[in-house]
Amino acid sequence: MKKGKTKLTREDAERLFAGLSGGSARVSSRPENPFEAGAFEAVKRVDDEAGLWKDNLITLPAAIELPAGYESVSRMRDAMVRAWRVRWVREGKNEVVTEFPEGWTAVRPENGPIALRDPSGVVRALYGWAADAELKILPRYLVESQANSSSGLGSLLVRDRGNGQILERSSTWSAQTGTHHPDWIRLSAWLDSRYPAHRDPLRYWDDCEENLRN
Repeated sequence: MKKGKTKLTREDAERLFAGLSGGSARVSSRPENPFEAGAFEAVKRVDDEAGLWKDNLITLPAAIELPAGYESVSRMRDAMVRAWRVRWVREGKNEVVTEFPEGWTAVRPENGPIALRDPSGVVRALYGWAADAELKILPRYLVESQANSSSGLGSLLVRDRGNGQILERSSTWSAQTGTHHPDWIRLSAWLDSRYPAHRDPLRYWDDCEENLRN
């Protein structure tokens, strides 16, 4: 009698759980594997926030001195994203926190404006620290004034700021400087003929040209 009753109970139990697969039973809503992907979502968010505070975060003025050909600050920022591969992280009333590629730095001297330098140390932009400061992005090629301290006269030269090389210089020294110098028109025409887009500060730099192509 005991054997028959035991056999009947086992058969009843088998019918009760018939149709349930062994892997479908779950006793709680917690993940069975505590190391599956969902368990690390909170940790990843913390890592992302911590990753914002890196050496290549640089605070710039919100205002930008617009070069010829750029009609608004938003257009200029879009061009900077393409040419410099920067990322706008956070914007305030007068400043914006920007993530630059590795190696870019902002150097603040004791006197004068802050210099934004690329990984090779070349100054690519200047800006002050006042509330109404503007970011001035510098071109690679420009006409510079050169003064002679002994005579008080000045000349002009065309410099490649990417490598410091002097490409052309004026043939005369004059008491007049800048755009009033007798050779200003000649050197400006020389620069226009060889680098027609030189007024765009995001052109001709090696990194900018490579980024704009890709």
